[in-house]
Amino acid sequence: MRNMRGSRMGMGRPWIELYLLLLIAEKPAHGYELSTRLEEFEVPIFSVGQMGNLYRVLSNIEEMGLITSEWDTEEAGPARKIYRITTPGLEYLKNAEMRIRRFRDNIDGFLKRIEQLKKV
Repeated sequence: MRNMRGSRMGMGRPWIELYLLLLIAEKPAHGYELSTRLEEFEVPIFSVGQMGNLYRVLSNIEEMGLITSEWDTEEAGPARKIYRITTPGLEYLKNAEMRIRRFRDNIDGFLKRIEQLKKV
């Protein structure tokens, strides 16, 4: 679906940040695992460029203090950076929940009005 300016409608960076925070809160993980788990939210990451963007988002939310990272060198293969949520990250998620619930109510009202138009 395209918006009125012609660009694709979809998940913007704030949504991806929230999805990543949620996934990391559920289970600390490395970038590739997070990219796979994002598919649960229909956010596919399938190219090297998109992985680079994912790591930039992770770096940004780490700079905000919402997550931390450490290198895991105990597993076989190359070292992987494991991301963990912080206490401020959990608080950020809780606050986001309230905003998302209000947004959902707004969307529900919008959809009801569209249904009313269909009846005319």
